[in-house]
Amino acid sequence: MLVELTIGAGVAGLMVLARIPLGPLASDRAPYALNFLAVVIAAVLAGWRSGLVALIAGQLLIWYAIVPPVWSFAIADAERVGGLLIATISQFLVLVVIGLYQREVDKGTAERERRMELLNHALKEIDHRTRNNHQTVLALVQLQAQRSSDDDVRAALHQVADRIQAIAHASERLALRSGDLEHVRLDDHLCGLCEQIERGLSRQDVNVSCDIEEITTSADKAIPIAIIVNELVTNALKHAFDGREEGQVFVKGRMNGELKLTITDNGVGMKGRSAGKNGGLGTKLVENFARQLGARHEVVSTETGTTHAFTIPTAA
Repeated sequence: MLVELTIGAGVAGLMVLARIPLGPLASDRAPYALNFLAVVIAAVLAGWRSGLVALIAGQLLIWYAIVPPVWSFAIADAERVGGLLIATISQFLVLVVIGLYQREVDKGTAERERRMELLNHALKEIDHRTRNNHQTVLALVQLQAQRSSDDDVRAALHQVADRIQAIAHASERLALRSGDLEHVRLDDHLCGLCEQIERGLSRQDVNVSCDIEEITTSADKAIPIAIIVNELVTNALKHAFDGREEGQVFVKGRMNGELKLTITDNGVGMKGRSAGKNGGLGTKLVENFARQLGARHEVVSTETGTTHAFTIPTAA
């Protein structure tokens, strides 16, 4: 209320001060013209009540300082009173129009906010149910793995669980995390995924480091990229350090027109692993998703480690 009062009275006072120097030019013609502007400005800035303050204060100040006899509230003749009444009624009608318009705008804004709140609530509910569904499927796969007496089946089911977890992690980074239904912060997503894999698989002296630039990518590309990183980091932690007590896996991403993504380990190299551990569904998944992304995939493996380098044309 204080702000409305201050703006209304202040704008009216400024308009009267602007009108006084125009006296020699305009004489006593159209003395209330600038107060129409004062009413509009005050109403737009602070609402109809501020406009009403500008109307009353401006009309009184003009009657006192502009309308003859100047610096007096004395009534010179009935014609001037009629002019005051007409100007006041006209300004009041302008104020009513502005007030009604602002009321409709406020109603529209409130309705839009209500719908956005409802949508936000619905999206949170969908997000919650999606995460629950992922966790349910994950729990079923893990339970089946625990009940299996076949080591190969158990290992395969654990790999399936890892992939489900990678997809679930990508979903958690969508929409409600970023305020955008279509994009994912790739740096947050991949580094969070690496931390999760490290907690689940890494030995005490084998670490995973993640250094990804702040990159935003589409949801359609985030999941394939996440699965590629999941497969290669998981594979490195499981097989790259056989016979070694310590090691390091590096995940690095840079954006320079194209997304340069590398997964590097300082392990024994691919030649130091058996064929059974090397080729399989994981390798096929990596190659298939690289093709889906239109990425160039280069592999360099020596006795001092392996590097997988991906060049993805666009991450948008």
